[in-house]
Amino acid sequence: MMMSGPDMSTVYLNTLYGNRTNKKGKELDKDAFLLLLLTELKNQNPLEPLDNKDLIAQLSQLTSLEQITNMTKSVTDFINANVNFMKAQAASMIGKNVVVRANDLTLQDGKASPIFFNLQEPSRIIVKIVDSSGKEVFYKDLGTLSAGLQYFTWDGKSTEGIALPDGKYYYSVLKVNPDGTVEDIGGLEQGKVEAVQFDSGQIYLLINGKRYPITSIVEIS
Repeated sequence: MMMSGPDMSTVYLNTLYGNRTNKKGKELDKDAFLLLLLTELKNQNPLEPLDNKDLIAQLSQLTSLEQITNMTKSVTDFINANVNFMKAQAASMIGKNVVVRANDLTLQDGKASPIFFNLQEPSRIIVKIVDSSGKEVFYKDLGTLSAGLQYFTWDGKSTEGIALPDGKYYYSVLKVNPDGTVEDIGGLEQGKVEAVQFDSGQIYLLINGKRYPITSIVEIS
């Protein structure tokens, strides 16, 4: 008389379901994998035992799963340690003078701060300013400027000479290359780091009352 074991598909499903319920929806881990393997060995048909090759294959999968789990934990620990180190490094910048890439202007009482930019070589420069909606309000060709730190002071008027309302504006410093292509080299702003903020995994510096990502820093002094 041939003995028959339980339906292994049912065993797998029940065990897997029970494990996922206990783990509150977590992914299948090495403990659950081992539980499935032991359940299969316990309930196998004595007349059709698990083939050695299949057993070795499943044990190999268990070993690989454990190695991947350990590696994942090591990488996670490394990332967390690196993030904490970066936060500590960023916090040490409070009170230091920095230069950051910038592209915004605040027009107040018809006046705005100078736009600073640096040229590696003599270049033809165009300044373009848009309002908060993205509409272009000012355009000026400054001609060819010499290499080094340069600046341009906007008088708060449109290209046609009409005074514009106070508010926030955005500028582009465009470098015209010899081949006629245009490159936005951006502007610079200098100030003291007043605070460091951490938001959604990103690090920001508060400079002159404005927030800049730490990746915008070009110089620290």
